[in-house]
Amino acid sequence: MMAASCVRQQGARERFAFTVVDVGEGLAQIGKTGVDAIAWDMGDTGAATEWNRVYNELGRPHLDAIAISHSHSDHMGGLNRLGDSVAFSGLIITSIFEDTGLIRQNCGPWQGRISFRTIAEGDTIGGLNGVSVECLWPPRDLAVSVPVIDDDKNRYSLCFMVRYGANAVLITSDIDTFAEQELAARYGFSLGSDVIVVPHHGSSSSVDPVFYGYVNPSAAVISCGIDNPYGHPAQNVLDLLFQMHVQLFETAIKGTVSAVANGYYFAVSPQSITP
Repeated sequence: MMAASCVRQQGARERFAFTVVDVGEGLAQIGKTGVDAIAWDMGDTGAATEWNRVYNELGRPHLDAIAISHSHSDHMGGLNRLGDSVAFSGLIITSIFEDTGLIRQNCGPWQGRISFRTIAEGDTIGGLNGVSVECLWPPRDLAVSVPVIDDDKNRYSLCFMVRYGANAVLITSDIDTFAEQELAARYGFSLGSDVIVVPHHGSSSSVDPVFYGYVNPSAAVISCGIDNPYGHPAQNVLDLLFQMHVQLFETAIKGTVSAVANGYYFAVSPQSITP
């Protein structure tokens, strides 16, 4: 968890920067150590300017992979604006229940250079020095159609636990209360995290108190657009976070939010921070 005072490091240790990019009513995240990075979702097509600004500020790291949690435009649309100037391996990671053909169609100039890896609960992603990235959701044994129908894409979107030393970030994409309850039952206190990216832009259909009790975050980030037509974030979500005394960052108000970890504690800022 975040600590009030610094913990002195023994020797040189890389820091881990986790950034939630202000992409309006959508979601885009970048994790970086050293010269390497992983992106989780890319926002919609209009997100390119801010995403590229953050990418440049982070030092133009090599993108080992882009994880697309599900194929809704506010999470994958930004792939269309991924220019040749971005150092990207071409690897897209997505759910075993997703339509990779649909995602490829949205890759703009990268269409012919894309490769896919499909994952589910228990799979891990490498590429960031000292950082473990584990998929927590969805499970492999779902009795659903493949690709998953549009109405279920939010519920079964990819979730990740990202750990760096004693620090942890929980990435929840657009899961709903049903998925939160399943995660709470499966993982319990193992969901504990310093930072949570609040599910589904703070939707009223994505708030389970038991789930949040297990996560017990110090900071929460809600990625949503100002004056969006969905009413995100919902009052019941805000009420729960305030009752938990969670430090809240909303991109519609704060803009891009970065959390920098040294393996012991996080420093969270409403501005991008270069580690």
